[in-house]
Amino acid sequence: MTAAFQAATSIKPTVNHGDRSYLIALCSLLIVSALQLQLTFNRAINWDEFWHYSLTVLAMKGELDQPLQTFFTRAFMWVPALPGNAVDHVVLIRLFMFGCELVTLACVASIAMRFSDKTTGLLSALAYLSAGYVLQHGTSFRFDPQATALLMASLWVLLSRPASLPWMLFAGVLGGLAGLTTIKSVLYAPAFAGVFWLRWTEAGKDRAYLKAVAAMVAAAALTFVVAYAFHASNISEASGRGAKDIVGASAEKMFSLTTHPYWRHNVKGAIFSPATTLLVLAVPVVLLRSDRPGAERVALAGLWLPLTTLGFYHNTAPYYHVFMLAPVTTSACVGIRLATRRYGTLLVALSLMAGAAITMSREETGTLEKQRLLVAAANEIFGSPVGYFDSCAMLGQFPKANGFMTPWGTERYLRGELPSLEQIQRERVVPLVVNDDQMFANALNSKADVPQLLPSDLAMLRKSYLHFWGPFWIAGFDLPQTTAPSIFTVVVPGLYTVASGRSIVIDGVRHESGTVVELERGPHKAFTNAGAARLLWGRGLRIPTQPAPSEPYFTSF
Repeated sequence: MTAAFQAATSIKPTVNHGDRSYLIALCSLLIVSALQLQLTFNRAINWDEFWHYSLTVLAMKGELDQPLQTFFTRAFMWVPALPGNAVDHVVLIRLFMFGCELVTLACVASIAMRFSDKTTGLLSALAYLSAGYVLQHGTSFRFDPQATALLMASLWVLLSRPASLPWMLFAGVLGGLAGLTTIKSVLYAPAFAGVFWLRWTEAGKDRAYLKAVAAMVAAAALTFVVAYAFHASNISEASGRGAKDIVGASAEKMFSLTTHPYWRHNVKGAIFSPATTLLVLAVPVVLLRSDRPGAERVALAGLWLPLTTLGFYHNTAPYYHVFMLAPVTTSACVGIRLATRRYGTLLVALSLMAGAAITMSREETGTLEKQRLLVAAANEIFGSPVGYFDSCAMLGQFPKANGFMTPWGTERYLRGELPSLEQIQRERVVPLVVNDDQMFANALNSKADVPQLLPSDLAMLRKSYLHFWGPFWIAGFDLPQTTAPSIFTVVVPGLYTVASGRSIVIDGVRHESGTVVELERGPHKAFTNAGAARLLWGRGLRIPTQPAPSEPYFTSF
């Protein structure tokens, strides 16, 4: 390596310890971190978090059939066995995600210091953390916090550590694990390319550095393959097909220049984090006017370019900002340094903290306790887990029968790429529907068309389920009094309780109120000349004594 390259790796920005700027930046970052830690314990569980937890439960049981995008479950398979319910467990896992975010913050600050100074580095980390969606979702139970920490740590190694074989191999291992955690890790490609160019230039474009990069890439590939093989070896029988389906479906939907379903949320996020937005948008202008070496400008531009994914990446929901903004706010160090020189560190820090304050002032309270009550009520009603339909796997310890009904998941379901509810009913017993999304509310509480559901599935839901308590609808039938026999079709086999009415004759056998009858799939003949009767799945399921919490059951973006 050349002397210039060695000198570059040992740069340590000087700080005037009598200057209050560093202390102001550090205290501001600690304050906003404390605010987020409070959200970790009190913010409502997001529908994505419930889904990720349900995948973790499947992994623990050995029933997971998706080898890609599920590697994150390996770290948490022990959690579902702990005391408490799904809500308690997700909150616990959030603490690990908070740790991942601390790693990300350290990397953002350290990389920014590489291009500026310690105070600017801390303010770059503050710009990331105080962004509204990062503050809200930075500790959410998704793979984004994990992948972000891994990728930012890999970038930090490449940019700030010597290009020795051990360090480069370490960076490759981190990158390989990130790629297995989420395939959208490829969106960090410009950041890595810019860093590679900077370090190669600083090395005098030495071939030795290219060899080190090749070793890193090989380490990343090998880590991905080995970790995938280990993970897939414990996945149920459909692992090969599942990987192919995930890759194909993701490739189909990953990029879009015309469809941007979350653009309103992106605009909202920019508006409610004004200081971070201005500093990020200023980066290209500052770089164009900068007298920095060309290689540094290339590296900073590469760190900034993931922001452009908002224009072509499909799933830019608010939690995506946790992933995307880490390198972007790192590049904002160039604007932050100019801003602090002109306006002072205190004003810049207060401006960034104002965005966090705006986010905190809009936080909804009480929803997490509603969710905890609903999950506890399901355990009380059924005693042991039963299959259910819902949008997002809200009852994480219960086996969700249908797919994750995101907009993308709903599209795949309507195209027949995912099984219909009727098909699922023919293969397993699903006695419960959790009305936790507007599509299920419209299906169960109205007679209107529901475009998110196949017509046959919509008819099945309306014929086969009765309201029980809160958002819980249980398989059953209300049979009016008639003098002639009536036919009803059972799609959920099992024990049914004559929950109301004097008596009912089913398939020629009389059953008094309160008795239990076992019904198989298919049509059954009933006589209800003694009065209207209700059949409800289960053996005398009891309605919880406490009133059901009022909607909403989720906190909106």
